[in-house]
Amino acid sequence: MDARGRRTFARGALYVTAGAMLASLAGCGAVSPTGASFAELDRRGRAGEPLRVVFFGGSLTWGANASDPQRTSYRALMGDCLRRKYPRSPLAFHDAAIGGTGSKLGLFRLERDVLGRRPDLVFLDFTANDDHYGTDGPTLAAYETLLREMIGRGIPVVQVLLPFQWNHTPRLNGPAIPRYVAHRRLADAYRTGVGDAMAHIQRRLDAKTIRLEDLWPLDGVHPCDKGYEAFFEAVRDGFERAVADGRTCTVPAEPVFGAFNTRRRIRLVETDLPAGWKRAMTYRTSMWFDGLSSRWMDDVALCDAKDADTVQPLRVEFTGTLVGLFGEADENGLSARVLIDGRPVPYQPNPKTPPEEAWPLNTKRFGQGRLFIWRVLATDLSPGPHTLEVRPVLPPDAAKGQLRIESLCVAGG
Repeated sequence: MDARGRRTFARGALYVTAGAMLASLAGCGAVSPTGASFAELDRRGRAGEPLRVVFFGGSLTWGANASDPQRTSYRALMGDCLRRKYPRSPLAFHDAAIGGTGSKLGLFRLERDVLGRRPDLVFLDFTANDDHYGTDGPTLAAYETLLREMIGRGIPVVQVLLPFQWNHTPRLNGPAIPRYVAHRRLADAYRTGVGDAMAHIQRRLDAKTIRLEDLWPLDGVHPCDKGYEAFFEAVRDGFERAVADGRTCTVPAEPVFGAFNTRRRIRLVETDLPAGWKRAMTYRTSMWFDGLSSRWMDDVALCDAKDADTVQPLRVEFTGTLVGLFGEADENGLSARVLIDGRPVPYQPNPKTPPEEAWPLNTKRFGQGRLFIWRVLATDLSPGPHTLEVRPVLPPDAAKGQLRIESLCVAGG
C-alpha cells in the first residue's frame, strides 16, 4: 500500500486502556477475581483441582523433527513435568500449534483454539515465526494483543522464546535480535513467565555441555529430541520461577508497542455467496499433522475450475487496517486476483522480486498434498470501511483446481 496508508497504522492499531480492554471482553470469558496468578494456579494444582493447559504456537511447539511429538517435543515434556508436579490434579492439555504461522493468524485463532478451551495456563510461542529479526509494527501489535486478551481474562501466560540454529552462529547476540528484545520487554511489562530457550541454550553451549550439531542435526529450524529437551529445560525453569515468585501477570494501562482494538473472523459460508460458490467440508488429510485444516477451521466457501462459466467474484465489506485470507489448498489450488476498494493488491512475498498480479493459493512449493493457506493481504489500510474483492483466475483449459476459503480475517480500526 502507499506511504499514506502505512502512516495510518498507528491509528489502526489503537491504544486502549486496560479498563476499556476488559470491558470489550465481556461475554467472552470470565475475568478471574484473583488475576492471572501463578500462585493461585499452583495452589489449585496442589489441591488436586482440574487444570487445563494450552500450548499456542508454531511447529516448534508442535514438535516437528521430534522422534515422537506426543512424547519428545518440549510440549510433551512440559506436560509430563506438570503431571509430576501436580499428581492429584486432573490435567487436560491442548495442542494449538500450527507450523509456519505467527501472531497475526494467532489473533484470529484465539477464540476457537485457545479461549474456547477455557485454559488455566497458556504457553505462548511465535517469537521465531514472527521473525526474530523483524521489526514491523503490526506483527508486534498482534503478539501484544494476544497477551492483553489472555491475561485480561485471568490466564497466566508463559512466553516461550525459541531459537533457530543460526541464532547461535557464531554466538547468540540477544541485543541484536529485535523481536527477542521486544518480547522480553513485554514479559517485563506484563509480568509473564518466560521460558527463554535462546539464553538457556547459549549458556549450555558456552559451558560445552551441548553441541549445536546434536540439537539441530536435520535442519536449522527444527531440532531433534536433544534440542526439544533443551527447549523444555528453559520452559520448565521459566514456569518454576514464576510459581516461586508468586507472580501475577498484569495488563498495563497502555500497550507497550500497540494493540489491535478490534478483530473479526468473517466465516464466508455465513455470508451470501455469489454464483459459482458453495459450501464444502474442510480436508481431512494434510501434508503434516499440525497443518490439518479440519483442526483449525470450519466449512469453506468453494469455487471450482470446472464451473468457470458461472463463477462470480467474491466481495466482502469489512472495517479494519489488517486483512488476511484463511483457507486451504492442494497442489492444484487456483490463483486469485485481489482488489481492495477497487485497487489491485499485488502479490509480492519478497521485496527483491517483482510483484505478481495474482495470489497463488496452492501448495506447489511443498510438493503434492493438502494444507491450510494463510495470506496476509494488507497490514496498513486506513481505518474505516473497505471492500475486498477476490477474483478467481480460471483458465479456460483448466481441468481441475479449486479455491477453498474459510474466512476473511480483519483487525484494527
